[in-house]
Amino acid sequence: MKVKDGRQGENRANFSQQDIRFTTKDDVLYAFVLAPPTEDIVIKTLATGGLLDREITGIELMGSSEEMKWNRSRDALTIRLPKSLPGKIVNGFRIHTQ
Repeated sequence: MKVKDGRQGENRANFSQQDIRFTTKDDVLYAFVLAPPTEDIVIKTLATGGLLDREITGIELMGSSEEMKWNRSRDALTIRLPKSLPGKIVNGFRIHTQ
């Protein structure tokens, strides 16, 4: 038996900063940006009135102590590009909700 690795039939194109994967635990939503961002991160699905029906109370960049600046509007959740990124490829954000 041979175990396959890689993307298993997923799109083979390189990821961009618009490629984001989500998971949750308790009242925290985790957003993983699959390519190093070069500009502010815009997540349209997390706009007010969008899929997330909770208030966002804070955002942290995992692996960093830098304070994140962010804004949530009717158009999108926008996270300002951090000064430095701890992940060389994937960077994760802890989005606290209530």
